[in-house]
Amino acid sequence: MTLITDEAREWAGRSFEPFEFLVDRTSIARYAHAIGETDPIHFDPDAARAVGYEDVIAPPFFPYVIRMHAAHLVAKPELEPDGSFAGDVPPVATTRAMAGETSIELGVPVAAGDRIRLEKRISDMYEKVGRSGPMVFVTMEFTFTNQRDELVAREQFTRIYR
Repeated sequence: MTLITDEAREWAGRSFEPFEFLVDRTSIARYAHAIGETDPIHFDPDAARAVGYEDVIAPPFFPYVIRMHAAHLVAKPELEPDGSFAGDVPPVATTRAMAGETSIELGVPVAAGDRIRLEKRISDMYEKVGRSGPMVFVTMEFTFTNQRDELVAREQFTRIYR
């Protein structure tokens, strides 16, 4: 028995509506505080300018904030029990989900005032049988670019459904 139906297979290669996020100093400061970052370039525009940036810059992996923000700007009934957006989930006959592998390529830093465009697509979907039975692996690709079309980050994230 396969968990990937013809309907689910149609999701392979699917691209989703892009999401745009305007980065501000407060968002950067909140993230920096949350991860324990204390470098003044994340809080003080003058400190950031002194080392060549236009404004305060976000610590690495800030794009994750954008990804989570985009996914959760939906009504609660549109969320899966684990909090993920139900609209990202192909119709597979499973009841549980867990995170799999993640790889991230970082590009240019994110600065206050940047407009970050998030594009996501399902880049792969396949099935394997494990000790607990069949599992579906869905790999999403998230590409973040700024207003100058520079790559900010690219993330490959695999979610496992069983």
